[in-house]
Amino acid sequence: MTATNNGGRDGDLAPQPRRPARVIVTPLAASHLHPLGKRDVQRVLAVLPDDSVAGLRSVTLLGTQCDERGRLVLGSFRRPGFVRLHAVPAGPWRVPALGADDVAELRRFGARIEHRGNGHVVTWAPAALRLFTVVGVLLPGVARHHRERLGHAEPGTAVRVLGDASPWVVSDLALSQWSAFLAGGRDGGAAMRAES
Repeated sequence: MTATNNGGRDGDLAPQPRRPARVIVTPLAASHLHPLGKRDVQRVLAVLPDDSVAGLRSVTLLGTQCDERGRLVLGSFRRPGFVRLHAVPAGPWRVPALGADDVAELRRFGARIEHRGNGHVVTWAPAALRLFTVVGVLLPGVARHHRERLGHAEPGTAVRVLGDASPWVVSDLALSQWSAFLAGGRDGGAAMRAES
C-alpha cells in the first residue's frame, strides 16, 4: 500500500501506509490478568487485512471494568483508533447467572461452567481464554473501529460484556485456525488468509 496525500484532513479514507498500532499494557493487581500479552495482540493485528486496521492507533490492555449492571466488561471502544481490552479475574470467574446462549458460547471456546447458587463459576484453561479473547473481544473491537472509521457510529463504549452473548457467528474452521495460530510461532495467518 502506498501513501496518499489526503491534504491533512482527518477522516479521509484514502489508503495510508500500514503502521502497527501501539500496544499499551497497564500493570495489574495479582488477582487479575490480561489474557493476551503485547506480542499476542501484535501478532493478531499483523495478520488482519490492511483496511480493517487502517487508522488503528492503539490497543490498550487495561484493568477491570464493570458496566452499570455490575457485569464484567471485556472490551471497550474509546473512539476510532483506540480499542481497549480489560483484565479479567485470575482465578475462576464468579458471575451472576448467565443465559443459555452465553453458556453455550463460552463452552464452545472451551470454558468450564458450573451453576452455583444464583450464578455461575467460569473456569478457563489459558489457551481457551486466549482464543476467546482474540475471537470474542479483540476482533469485535477491531471491527467496531473499522465501522466507526467508515462513519457508522454506534452507541456506547462497550464492545463485549460478559452476559451479552456475541451476535458473531464464528465457524468451527475459523476457531480451529485461530487456535492453531495462537498455539504456534509459525505463521498461522498465512493458512487463514489462504482459506478465506
